[in-house]
Amino acid sequence: MSEEVAHQIPHRAEASLLGLAVADALGAPFEFASPEQARAGADAGLEMTGGGPWAAGEWTDDTAMALRLAECLAERGVPLDFDDLARRYGQWAAAGPKDIGNITRSALTGIEGAADARRNAEQLHEATGHTAGNGTIMRIAPLAFAPLGDEDLASVAREEARLTHWDEAAGDASAAYCLALRAVAVGADPIAAAGEVSLHERSREAVAIASSNDQASAAALAAQGGTCWSTLAVALCAFAAPDYEEGVSWAISLGHDADTNAAVAGALLGCRDGIDSIPVRWLEPLLEQERLRAAAAGIVSLHG
Repeated sequence: MSEEVAHQIPHRAEASLLGLAVADALGAPFEFASPEQARAGADAGLEMTGGGPWAAGEWTDDTAMALRLAECLAERGVPLDFDDLARRYGQWAAAGPKDIGNITRSALTGIEGAADARRNAEQLHEATGHTAGNGTIMRIAPLAFAPLGDEDLASVAREEARLTHWDEAAGDASAAYCLALRAVAVGADPIAAAGEVSLHERSREAVAIASSNDQASAAALAAQGGTCWSTLAVALCAFAAPDYEEGVSWAISLGHDADTNAAVAGALLGCRDGIDSIPVRWLEPLLEQERLRAAAAGIVSLHG
């Protein structure tokens, strides 16, 4: 990658982080909704009105964790300070957030640093064999804008995932997504980039679905639950949409884990299309915008 191309990467961080948060907040009222319910909402025109326990413009654990990763990077730089990051995650989890996944909660309970989190994550995986949820891919977007080479980026993404999700599939999906997002930032093909780094069969399946823009298969995966590979497939398929609004609306229309699928898609689409692509009626009500923008600016500053 040339220095000129690499220079483009950090300047997409703000649009990507805001794209993630807006989509997350829009999708929050549709979390666990059936596809029929979610599709009806999307067809009627999505508005940032909130619903259920969510206030208008309020985001979920997806953005909460992505923001803490972004702030860790902005304040501590690279290499990623895993102990600091684990403490940030742990303090957030201990405060009793409205929304937190069971796998993530288990890993972050009572921790003092990264070693504790990884021990908890490994023990849960050994006990259940089910730790391939989408709780890592939902938060990893800020890492794609850090001053890391592609190989290091993929490695760190996998290591970051193991703070909460021990299954190799979760780390692989995070790595594939980070490389896809970085490709978008420099105007390259995100699906090809994801395919180049994907090692796990389920990640490769998600990439194959996106390569043929097989939205029906992506929807079928989404219906099976919030796995890392289903969210990767939905996000990469959403990238085929002509603009941010249509792509995010489609991700939400699938229902089930609508907020996370939309958030991961929204970060890609925001990165591609820029802040101006996010409808003003969605962006204006978004909560804690200044904190999100400041975290993104902090990552940009790491590039000098």
